[in-house]
Amino acid sequence: MIIYGSRMYFKENVVKSNGTCEHCGHYTSQTSYEARKFGHLYFIPLIPAGPRSQILNECGKCGTGTHIPLEKMEPIRNDIRSNFKNWIEQVQSGKNEIHLEDDPEPVNVGILFSGALENLYLLQEIDDANSILAVLKSQEMHHEAEVVSARWHEIQGNLDRAVQNYQAAHELSPEAIFILYRIGKMERLMGKSGKAMQAFEKCLSIEPDNLDVIVEIAGIHENANDYPKIVETYDKIYELRPDLVSEKGMKKVYKKACKKSGVEGTYL
Repeated sequence: MIIYGSRMYFKENVVKSNGTCEHCGHYTSQTSYEARKFGHLYFIPLIPAGPRSQILNECGKCGTGTHIPLEKMEPIRNDIRSNFKNWIEQVQSGKNEIHLEDDPEPVNVGILFSGALENLYLLQEIDDANSILAVLKSQEMHHEAEVVSARWHEIQGNLDRAVQNYQAAHELSPEAIFILYRIGKMERLMGKSGKAMQAFEKCLSIEPDNLDVIVEIAGIHENANDYPKIVETYDKIYELRPDLVSEKGMKKVYKKACKKSGVEGTYL
């Protein structure tokens, strides 16, 4: 039997992390690295099949990741470095909110850094979150420091510690939807549906029409095969986003839930 195909070879700058795959939806280990695809025969690389690329978040389950040719990476790296430097300088000047271009509302620096942390780490711009935490704590931005610590533990796969940090951030800012949402996400990933639901319900008590939260609740009901609740949450999702009614995957779940529960959904 002749074994042939293509795969990535000559990996460098390998970084391990954890996260939810954008393709298969599973939370699993992920790998980022630089490499080049080759056509192979008996797993011996023979023919280059593309440029040397940066691979980000290659899923440990489905094997899919984001591929960016190295020639296009430098402008991306420069933007990441420039933004990071700018945010650090603004924090050092005492600002805990930053205005972004084309965004009318300022963004909390804890959320900014938590959002950028993964790329900073995967592209080896930082080795850990300590430098960011030191700057935040020097300005007594303890809420923001807890958010960044939580995100760091997420990336490292330590979800229990992430929840602890998010809980500490929640105590400092009880009305922050983002924090409650992340707590719910972490609890759900750990299989603690009851605690996840408590966090999501707190979110909805503050912001009843938060679509992201309702989608997460729908997922919990789907996992539990709670068909009446699936219909109820899907009706709410469709009310907020009528364009999703035609989405085939959702429609299949919705129709099945209506049939199994005997409830005629509003959008059936």
